[in-house]
Amino acid sequence: MSQKKHFSGNLPRTITNGTGGRFTTEFHGENSNQKLRVPLSTPRLIISFFTAMTVLAFTACTTKQALEDPPIITSASHQHTLYNGRGQPIEAAASREGAPPPVITYFHSEEDLHADRDGSPEAPVEVGDYFVRIRRPAGNGFRAGNDITVEYHIQKALVTITAEARQEFAYDGSPRAVVYSIDQNVEPGVEYYHSASARQGFPIGGPPTERGVYLAVISWSGDAHYMGASKEVELVIN
Repeated sequence: MSQKKHFSGNLPRTITNGTGGRFTTEFHGENSNQKLRVPLSTPRLIISFFTAMTVLAFTACTTKQALEDPPIITSASHQHTLYNGRGQPIEAAASREGAPPPVITYFHSEEDLHADRDGSPEAPVEVGDYFVRIRRPAGNGFRAGNDITVEYHIQKALVTITAEARQEFAYDGSPRAVVYSIDQNVEPGVEYYHSASARQGFPIGGPPTERGVYLAVISWSGDAHYMGASKEVELVIN
């Protein structure tokens, strides 16, 4: 009983002219000793066979050539932003429509980035310095690209205290406090001074009651998230 042999190989390599006007085509397998000869009985069959083989070879070639270069990533190599209490991703976008989105990983140090250690896909929240890897994966007809590194800094948020430089009140025997507003969720302190002694650092206990001219200093010393700020106001009780 004959046994069927399975053959895994490449496209035909040679054509030999057999005896009696017969032609054979020779396939070479992955093993150099593995060969398969197939008889071709007529010239028309020979032409049809080689036409099919040419189409297959061309298709394989053009399929490889169809892969496009990796997209350019639009992203500054140094990026800065201010703390706002939320995760803030870097700015990065692929320049080619249809390209796979870049894969972004955040690291706490350059050493961690090079070691591929403790990275996170989540955008950081806290104030600090970060190193970011942008990876360009293959897909959708694009080749993979080299990684891109970005230095990313989240800085303390600015604090702005707004108040009129001179505030006047009519005397009524009650304490008079300055009026101000602040643009962040922080609570500044206010100290009041007799204007003559203000520069000598003798604050009074609280908002003044008696008639006179006073200096109010509104100040926020800052913390891990917000920068310090201050504002001076002349307070007059007539």
